[in-house]
Amino acid sequence: MTTKKLTLTLSVAAAAVAIAAGSAVAFAAIPSSAPTVNVAAGAADDHATGDALIAKECVRNTQGIPNPASWRAGARYDLSAQLGFLVIRNDKQAAVCVIENGKAGSVMGGDVSTRHTYTNLTSARPFDYLSSWNTDNESVHFGIATDNVAKVALVGPDGSQTPTVLKDGTFIAKTKFAEDSNQSTSNHVRATLDNGQVVTGPFRG
Repeated sequence: MTTKKLTLTLSVAAAAVAIAAGSAVAFAAIPSSAPTVNVAAGAADDHATGDALIAKECVRNTQGIPNPASWRAGARYDLSAQLGFLVIRNDKQAAVCVIENGKAGSVMGGDVSTRHTYTNLTSARPFDYLSSWNTDNESVHFGIATDNVAKVALVGPDGSQTPTVLKDGTFIAKTKFAEDSNQSTSNHVRATLDNGQVVTGPFRG
């Protein structure tokens, strides 16, 4: 299995790693002595709250994110009061932000270059893999989907279905099955479109 099991020190200064296979972009958390990334500010930015605020702060806490003003909050999943994840996206790409004690950390990573992007989604495959967080006992999987996907479930190797948290073309699910980057049949996706049509396929295309 080439998908890495991550042991991440939960602090804003932790290095973010790319854990998807392929030519991923690895973002690094900004050291305290480094200048922050300036996001184009406006009245709406000054008054951002909740997940919108976490998304903006996560971008500010991370070096190398393209078009920093373009990112917005997507699906969120809290494993505990201390650790959660927020998928952030723009019109082209998505990434995963680590939430530490309710505060924005930095971007965890993911393949956000040319492989897992919104422009690559099709009617035959309106979803794609983004990244995974694997431990010994459970995995949290992150994906993207087209705007007309109304519901997504992950289907494990044993046939069990796990509903995902779906928001604004991003989804998250926690399962007991890790995602093997060398085996496309580790998990499958069952996506229901807004017209009722069901599309299925391997999580990794």
